[in-house]
Amino acid sequence: MKSSVFFKMLLSAALTVCLSVSAVGCGNSHQSSDSADTSDDRSASSAIESADNGAAESKPIEVVVDTSSAPESNSEKPESSAGEAESKTDKPESNTDNTESIADDTESKADEPESTVDDTEIRTDDTENSTDESSDQNKANQKESNGNIVVMLDPGHDDDESCSRRDQPQLGVNEQDLNLKIGLACYERLSEYEGITPYLTRSDGSCPNADKMFSGEYNCIEKRAYLAEQKDADFFVSLHCNATTGELGAQANGISVFITNYPEFHDECEKLGNMIIDHVTGAVDLESLGLFSEYKEEKGYYKDGTVKDKLFLLSYNVDNDRPAIVVEHAFMDNINDNAILRDDEKLRLIGQADADAIAEYYGLELK
Repeated sequence: MKSSVFFKMLLSAALTVCLSVSAVGCGNSHQSSDSADTSDDRSASSAIESADNGAAESKPIEVVVDTSSAPESNSEKPESSAGEAESKTDKPESNTDNTESIADDTESKADEPESTVDDTEIRTDDTENSTDESSDQNKANQKESNGNIVVMLDPGHDDDESCSRRDQPQLGVNEQDLNLKIGLACYERLSEYEGITPYLTRSDGSCPNADKMFSGEYNCIEKRAYLAEQKDADFFVSLHCNATTGELGAQANGISVFITNYPEFHDECEKLGNMIIDHVTGAVDLESLGLFSEYKEEKGYYKDGTVKDKLFLLSYNVDNDRPAIVVEHAFMDNINDNAILRDDEKLRLIGQADADAIAEYYGLELK
């Protein structure tokens, strides 16, 4: 019996030791799990500190967040033509009245319909779809993609009073109508040449700034220069007719061309201006008055310190790093010139002469 009791005592001691060992093992397992969680927390903490102390490019999330606080200049209308390119993404839609004569700028130039005066499918600048940034980039790259020279033709004035409408009933002509007829003829002729893509700031009597994109004192002129900027034009050529007294019988007569005072563009404007004068005087009976350059200190200075041109049609384009000229074809109040301007066939010849001069300037050949 004693041995039986002794055996029970040994068995009880063994069970106590086993339970103690088992308890110690469970405790170590739990401690190991806590250590792993703590290690993960430290790793996460270190990663956050590393990101906080790292360079900006290592935090793409913060970069995305920062875009919401970017300057809002692109959503505002530029105050001067020098900053016009920055407002492309938020330009208001163009006047829907103009859509019949505007090619769709969302397509490439290769897809544009052939432009003729008869079907009025004239290339003008359509700002309607310009809120699409990719579309804007396509337009900016068009010249590079097809290698063509781009020229913006600007028939001066229009039927809107805010654009200095030039009705001359006492002379039997309206300047805006004469300018448009010359511009359309010039456009049609240029379209017959290889390697050039002409555009018009307007193809009818409507104002280029009908969408009221610009609201300053010279808003219409600023818009015309802006259209050239949109098409990345190589040259801006504004087409006009002149007058002095406004009464038939004025002595002044002939064609003249106004060129920029800005040295970087002066020589090329002088060259094209002289070519236009030579072609026009060879096509119709007009005298040559030569080239003119006027400046106005009150307007300020170009980036090189040169006094700005008096004519905003020139200065707005120069501010956009673009050569520009203003062609005054003839005097509406001179008897000889007036007779020429009242003849549609001679207006067509003048427009063609302008185009042939531009083509000669660039060394282009007919298709």
